[in-house]
Amino acid sequence: MKSNKGTCKTSSLMECVEGWTARRPILGNAYFTSLRDDAMSRGRFVRSQKQFFFAVRYFSRPMAALTARMPDSASRQGLIHNLSEEHGFDDEGVQPGFDPALAHDLTFLAFLRTLGIGGAEMAKEREGPEVRAFNTGLIGACMMERVETAFGCMGTIEYAFADICELIGRKVVERGWIAPDELVHYKLHAQIDKRHAADFFKVVDGAWNRDASARAAVEDGIVLGLHLFNRLYEDLHAAASDEP
Repeated sequence: MKSNKGTCKTSSLMECVEGWTARRPILGNAYFTSLRDDAMSRGRFVRSQKQFFFAVRYFSRPMAALTARMPDSASRQGLIHNLSEEHGFDDEGVQPGFDPALAHDLTFLAFLRTLGIGGAEMAKEREGPEVRAFNTGLIGACMMERVETAFGCMGTIEYAFADICELIGRKVVERGWIAPDELVHYKLHAQIDKRHAADFFKVVDGAWNRDASARAAVEDGIVLGLHLFNRLYEDLHAAASDEP
């Protein structure tokens, strides 16, 4: 198997992220092709999103683990800001502070309710191996890999999710599954996740420019993030088959 090290020819970290994203486009996989072409049924979409909830609920835990590995307050600030928003911190309102209803696991449950999935039904839902593999991949990267790799991985997932949110939000409205004024969660993340990605990449921008080893570690994280996220949606697409 060929190594991914040293494959970026650009000196810019963001150009490298954009280059790998173009080479391995998540939006071109079976899940999003089916959704974009209106081939995905509402039932299949709902089943996949019920499972995706477990990824949303878990995502802040690898982030917290990575925060604990950082040596000083300056290197933790971007992560802490992202963690705060994951847990409902709103710094753009009239009175900045925590609003429990804005925690991302709760906004996703609100999204599921607009699809007719209530709390009682979700209480019976069990996390499947597809999401568990994604979650354990993230926690493993954030706890055990070089921090440059972990930041590259998490930043790339946030970067990719902004475009994913835009597509999902647009399609659920176009197909009449959710009214435009009832769309939650995906509308928010389409707006904020590129900023979240920038917070991750800012931490490793210095490492990117420092030496070849650090740059390779960041790039390994970029490729890992794209692989894990693409694999999650491919697996959810298969698991949510309309077959009984």
